[in-house]
Amino acid sequence: MDFVEVKAENRELIEKIYNNELESFGVMGGADMWMIMSFIRYGKLYVLMNGNELLSVAQYQAILSEKSVFLYGFSTVPSQRGKGYAIELLIKTHDEIKKNGIQKIYLTVDPKNLIAINMYQKMGYTIVELQKDEYGKGIDRYLMVKELL
Repeated sequence: MDFVEVKAENRELIEKIYNNELESFGVMGGADMWMIMSFIRYGKLYVLMNGNELLSVAQYQAILSEKSVFLYGFSTVPSQRGKGYAIELLIKTHDEIKKNGIQKIYLTVDPKNLIAINMYQKMGYTIVELQKDEYGKGIDRYLMVKELL
């Protein structure tokens, strides 16, 4: 497995990431090309690869008021789920962003997504609040946080 920080010149990989966003989250839930390029240029976008095959994606953006980041998007290609790639990518990204002085990671997750919630809790994240109607009427999210020690 290769852990890669995505750069703007890698257009073929960026296209794979965009297609994974559409497949994993649909048009309304995934990051579009504008967002993907923003993560690359002004945040961090990491992937786990097997040769040319995309396995998992993590998109981070900085929180300016503290030494923290928000894990905006996190996914594993649908055909690769359940193989441990998500946990491997989380471990690698945690190590990498910790090197940059980041002390805390926030994320939001659908309260019905028990697979993701259990994975995040296994990785040391805790639920700190329920955000009612966060993304519109009836679209609630748990806010989760992990302290990087």
